[in-house]
Amino acid sequence: MKKAAKKTRDRRMTRREFVGGALAAAGVITGAPALLRGRNLNGRLDIAFIGCGGRGNDNLKELTVTPGRGDVQGAGAGRGGATAPAAPHPDENVVVLCDVDQAALDAASQRFPKARTFNDLRRVFDKPDGFDAVVVSTAEQTHAFATYLALTHGKHVYCEKPLTYNIWEARLIRETAAKYPKLATQMGNQGHASPSRRRIKEILMTGVIGPVREVHVWAERAWGLQDAASAEKFDKPHGFYNGIQIVDRFKEAMPVPSTLHFDLWLGPAPARPYHATYFPGPRWYRWWDVGNGTMSDLGSHDNDVPYTVLDIRQPLTIEATSPNVPVPHRELAPATMMVTYEFPASASGAPPVKLVWHQGDSKPPGWVPAWGGRSQVFIGDRGMLLGNGKLLPEETFKDFQAPAETLPRSPGHWVEWVNHAKGLGPVPGSNFQYSGWTTEANHLGNVAYRTGKKIEWDYVNMRARNAPEAAPFIKRPSYRAGWDGILKF
Repeated sequence: MKKAAKKTRDRRMTRREFVGGALAAAGVITGAPALLRGRNLNGRLDIAFIGCGGRGNDNLKELTVTPGRGDVQGAGAGRGGATAPAAPHPDENVVVLCDVDQAALDAASQRFPKARTFNDLRRVFDKPDGFDAVVVSTAEQTHAFATYLALTHGKHVYCEKPLTYNIWEARLIRETAAKYPKLATQMGNQGHASPSRRRIKEILMTGVIGPVREVHVWAERAWGLQDAASAEKFDKPHGFYNGIQIVDRFKEAMPVPSTLHFDLWLGPAPARPYHATYFPGPRWYRWWDVGNGTMSDLGSHDNDVPYTVLDIRQPLTIEATSPNVPVPHRELAPATMMVTYEFPASASGAPPVKLVWHQGDSKPPGWVPAWGGRSQVFIGDRGMLLGNGKLLPEETFKDFQAPAETLPRSPGHWVEWVNHAKGLGPVPGSNFQYSGWTTEANHLGNVAYRTGKKIEWDYVNMRARNAPEAAPFIKRPSYRAGWDGILKF
């Protein structure tokens, strides 16, 4: 494999504390002013799409109108349904398509035949003058590489969640983005733009349940390593291969499909032989070398709710357990896991908060089916608030009058990014200053689990004070040749 011809410059900067709470970082909520770019504001963005299948295909649909051109009102809000006011569907130019799967690349190229095509994301940046924005929809292990190259080449970036593969990469992306404040950045946790985030905040602002001291977040998806009975119940068909549960690497050799550039798909991850148990996404994301399981996937969506509406920043301690896999597997992430974060009192006077993440077959105390299989519950001194806006106990709050809408609504997750890139709107809500921090926090759950300790987190120095053995889970010890010289603080 050839090394990237165009080296990125070494951009060092002092690690800095996250300034302001989640809402302060979410420019759409606070109404941060637009940064005008001096470009043709009526023009379309020329976008390079790195990743064309799966989420990449969805992002192509959200950022273009095909076939033909035209104003499609009310689209672009995406998942989460954020529409206030209705905004024209983005209709940007697709000038570059890149994918390691030739079939996905060919399918996208048929829809956008004028776009240049690549299999290697590094080659996209050999001639960067032909585009001004990048959408990253690759597998998790290459997110940081495509994003870093885009930022250091002066491109606006939309990157799917999780923003990066590990904590070190998240810190690098966040600090690199801070060096380019005029660039529009957005992570693909679409629910961040939803009206429900604002509604929960508005209810909490009334003080109806008192100070929030505890939050539980749960997602009952159970993909990953677990006992056979649970796998049979929760993880079909992805947790099995030819009727055999996936509990480790399969030993038999398999030919690489003719349409797949498997070595490019692995990218910086350690080399391994191809096997069908790595595809599609619900399979690969459970393997530690290339993914981080449900914690970094759905955690990017669902932990975003308390991160957005509460004044919490860096956790002090993190502890994680899995009843099905009490001893971490060297290869596979667990299906069921519970992570407890302890956040300190905030400078604004909010009390310390315990945030508990539940995935798979773990639920919060008092959970009943009516609460749903995927939601949150905020526990205050005087009551509880569910993620759907219901107050508990219902009898206590039967006379509660919902507050008026006071927080600005989003025109849509993709629209936020496009508008800011064109100088037409505020900083996107899930910009990398915000999402870089939340990505770190989510990864800490897996770090604590894999370390087997309640870790004491030193945010400034990016280390677990009481667990030096956590280091390889915070930062990958090495990248493969051809990828090892790209990411630089």
